[in-house]
Amino acid sequence: MHRFVPDGPSPVDPSPTAAEEAAALKRWTQRALHLGPDTVVSVHTTHCVDAGCPVSETTIVVQTPGAPARGWRFQRPRVALSRVVVAQVLATPGTNVAGMM
Repeated sequence: MHRFVPDGPSPVDPSPTAAEEAAALKRWTQRALHLGPDTVVSVHTTHCVDAGCPVSETTIVVQTPGAPARGWRFQRPRVALSRVVVAQVLATPGTNVAGMM
């Protein structure tokens, strides 16, 4: 499994906060998709205890003005995502979750 490693200088505290994880995922998404400053990237994590659904799921939603929203679901928590995994999924055709919004 991948472990979250933030961009930039190494923090004093080795365990990143949820805000740092979300900020890194947004940066990685913006870089991977070459997004402009007017594009909004949202990161959400949901938890489920029902049988058959993932315990934790992270969703990245990209909203560009004048275009339909695009989204990707990762069946793992934010902390388990890496820059490489995010870039690979965003670059793979057909992984966009249609009708998310």
